[in-house]
Amino acid sequence: MEGINEWFRGEPLLSYLIILVLTGVIYKVAFARRLPVLKAALVYVALALGCVLFWVLFLLKFPILEILSITVVLIAIARIRMGMNHRKEQEDSSSMS
Repeated sequence: MEGINEWFRGEPLLSYLIILVLTGVIYKVAFARRLPVLKAALVYVALALGCVLFWVLFLLKFPILEILSITVVLIAIARIRMGMNHRKEQEDSSSMS
């Protein structure tokens, strides 16, 4: 994994974009609420500015990409389990009727 990280450190724009996409996915899936367009744009601008800190930490050899990737995987697992529980609850309620 260290070889990949070194390659990403050599490509600073690409590493920033990947950090931005991963944090955007995490925000959208885990925390986002329906907002008016202007407020949503403001939130994403603030997110993009906050990603600069993550990018600097990544360039200082903190495992930011790994942490964000693991977070996305954990959120995906949680969403799948929630969907399975919701489907099971619907099946149980329809069989009781």
